[in-house]
Amino acid sequence: MTASAAPGKSAIPLATMLRSGIGLTIGRIAIAAALLAAWQIASGTIVPIFWISNPARILERLWSWAVSGSVWPHVYATILTTGLGYAIGGAIGAALGLVLGAWRRAERIVAPLIAALFCLPKIALLPLFVIAFGIDIESKVALVSVVVVFLVLYSTIDGVRDVDPDLIDALKLMGASRDEIVFKVILPSTLPWIYNGLRVAVSYALTTAVVGELLSSNRGIGYLIESSAARFDSTGVFAAVLVLVVLCVVVTEGLTLLERRALRHRS
Repeated sequence: MTASAAPGKSAIPLATMLRSGIGLTIGRIAIAAALLAAWQIASGTIVPIFWISNPARILERLWSWAVSGSVWPHVYATILTTGLGYAIGGAIGAALGLVLGAWRRAERIVAPLIAALFCLPKIALLPLFVIAFGIDIESKVALVSVVVVFLVLYSTIDGVRDVDPDLIDALKLMGASRDEIVFKVILPSTLPWIYNGLRVAVSYALTTAVVGELLSSNRGIGYLIESSAARFDSTGVFAAVLVLVVLCVVVTEGLTLLERRALRHRS
């Protein structure tokens, strides 16, 4: 009985460890290491290196880029494009969302136009922005702004609609002005919705910036991917994509941290 129960007793701590934060981290690292090892082994044996490169070559390329400094202007250009477009689009989307959410008649009038523009593939506007602003960063900033505007706009409108109308009516009966209702009730109640829209929009902003750089740019991570692909340099493509993945994770986690701190201070 004692011998048969031993495996069960030893399995309980193992299951507990796997459910813990350290266990999850170890499990993720093990999966990533296994995938990288399989990639390294398959490269050159099952699949030609020309097509998939391998992790060793990619890390070597990243190291050479970092040491020479050639990658940093491209990273800076993508961050600048994403940041400017994200800030402009987020501000316009939040402001329009608050206005249209509070002014229902205006929202019903422009709703078909907004829906039509939202369904439009935004990348189709890039040639127009290139004609208007040129091939430099301004055209990509405009494209990112348009993408972010609609994501934040709809989230903000939903947040305004979620405010309890009975509370607003009660405040009006108590003599509260429209500005007091907006800044003390509607805006604080809508902030979580705005943060949610901004969090969703950040990945779209980064993706849009890179796509814009792929199609029309002379610098940025998207340009780095496109120029490597034009030379049939799979190692350069994978290295640039890895830089993009790291950048996306850092930006997303940073925004999540800022959101938590803002909501903590608000509460």
